Amino acid sequence: MVCFNRANGDRADVPNVAILITDGIPTREVELLEGEVDTIKGLDIRIVGVGVTDQVSFRRLRFCLSRID
Repeated sequence: MVCFNRANGDRADVPNVAILITDGIPTREVELLEGEVDTIKGLDIRIVGVGVTDQVSFRRLRFCLSRID
């Protein structure tokens, strides 16, 4: 992922965390969501989500989020 690199301040000894802020209404490239989420998780990047309206699909948001052990 482009934003997690040394040029942008990434440190190898610190976990990478992406914060997903959503209004719950996908507007672009919806068909790419599942593959992108899988790619991000495969890079060991934790995804934390914040829903900001009552339109948020908790099923979709849960799919995107990383499991916290």
